[in-house]
Amino acid sequence: MRLGMRPGTRRAPGTAPGPGSRLRTGATLLSGNMADMLFPLLRNIALAHTLPKEQYGVALSLSVVAAFAELATDIGIQYSAVRGHDEADPEAVYGTLHALALIRSTLIALVLLASAPLVVWALDVPDALWAFLLLPLAPFLRGFQNLGVKELTRTYEFWPDAATTAAAQAAWTVIAVGIALVSRDYACMLFGIVGGAAVSVLVSHLLARRRWRLAWDRPVAREAERFGRPLIPNGLANAFSIMGDRLLVGSLLGVSTLGLYGNAMGVALMPRGQLLKFLTSLYLPALVAAGKAHGQSPGPSAGRPDPRSLLLDRWAAWLSVASFTYGLGLLALGVPVIGFVFGAAYRPSQGLVSAIAVDVCIKSLLAFPVAPCLAGGQTGFLLRGSIAGAGAVLLAALSVPLHGTLEGFVAALAAAEGLVLAWIVRRSLRLHPFTPALAWFLVLFPIGVTAGLGAVAATWPMPLADWVALCVVCGLAGLGAYGFALRSHGVGLRDMVRMGEPAGALG
Repeated sequence: MRLGMRPGTRRAPGTAPGPGSRLRTGATLLSGNMADMLFPLLRNIALAHTLPKEQYGVALSLSVVAAFAELATDIGIQYSAVRGHDEADPEAVYGTLHALALIRSTLIALVLLASAPLVVWALDVPDALWAFLLLPLAPFLRGFQNLGVKELTRTYEFWPDAATTAAAQAAWTVIAVGIALVSRDYACMLFGIVGGAAVSVLVSHLLARRRWRLAWDRPVAREAERFGRPLIPNGLANAFSIMGDRLLVGSLLGVSTLGLYGNAMGVALMPRGQLLKFLTSLYLPALVAAGKAHGQSPGPSAGRPDPRSLLLDRWAAWLSVASFTYGLGLLALGVPVIGFVFGAAYRPSQGLVSAIAVDVCIKSLLAFPVAPCLAGGQTGFLLRGSIAGAGAVLLAALSVPLHGTLEGFVAALAAAEGLVLAWIVRRSLRLHPFTPALAWFLVLFPIGVTAGLGAVAATWPMPLADWVALCVVCGLAGLGAYGFALRSHGVGLRDMVRMGEPAGALG
């Protein structure tokens, strides 16, 4: 399969983007992540208004099963493509990673094929068996993606990866909605999923500079297996923590409550995933390079400054600021926006939105160790954090008999995940050279402000305009507090937009 080449002058491999290209680099990466967030939202809104309720439910089930399979079997091949393997020939490295990706996709397809009758029985949709039997085509096709677009992110060339993501989501949306307008049944989602997978493969081959090929280098495969093995139970735990709460709400509080919760939490969590993907893509190459410059030590070495320290403080700061601003936005506008998008029947209470805002803020901050651990290959710690997060969902479910409300469930979930976050941050400060005082401020400040405003909303209900104004004032004051705290610890505005040296190309 021949790969496409782009005209124009390129940076020398391994060099950081110049000042004039930093904004374009970040904007390109952000555009890809925005496409990955907005297209699913627009697709679901369009299908919800086009398909009958039962058909829409089956369509969503197809997408949930496909997403669960991908998440539960994630072995981090995309991260291995960024990390590379300096001791091996680059062609052997990426050929081996392509082989591993194809093996993984084949296994996913076989598992989906074998489990299709069970899924159809559990959902009580026997007429949809044919669709679930064809669903494995999507993961199998994705196994042929060219990881060369991931390799280019080592040198901050994000646009091929972003274009691949955007093209796949656009194709999925156009195909699904177009067929839905004609057929008015769930088959639209199946064809959209498979079509999006095919487009992602095609675009990745057109934009990657390295030819797609299969190879097998035992040390490279062993390193990828060592890196990815802990991510499998991590993916299972993530799948449960993301989807298990919906199952528990439906069984404990009823299907009608599940519809309200699913819409509200789905809208709330959608930007979080893209935010984490964006920040990880931005900081992982720089942390990999800084780790190599420092000898890949798990902590700061005595006698010389650790080049990762400022990078980690910036990573934590962006994570915290994003969690803070999004949490306040959800507090201010969550009720009218969710009600407008999904209809009056799904309009949540301010109490529910406040609890969700605090929980989403905590969920975002749970990514505190993700980039440094991926850069250092410390996936075992990420696994323990994901398992603890799944345990928090179970603890929240145990609280339901005590209050019997959806608001109480989400509040209990936030409290349990807050305890997990405290443990994760404490452990991360031992493993990585964050600035401790700044790190604790960046974690506690957004949670405290969001929870405080939620308490205000519960105690003193006010008109929407007044409530939005209060959230805006608190947001501006909070950004000022961030600036003061960062400057006090030697992190200036220019430091926040400085990307650092990339990991470099492998040949």
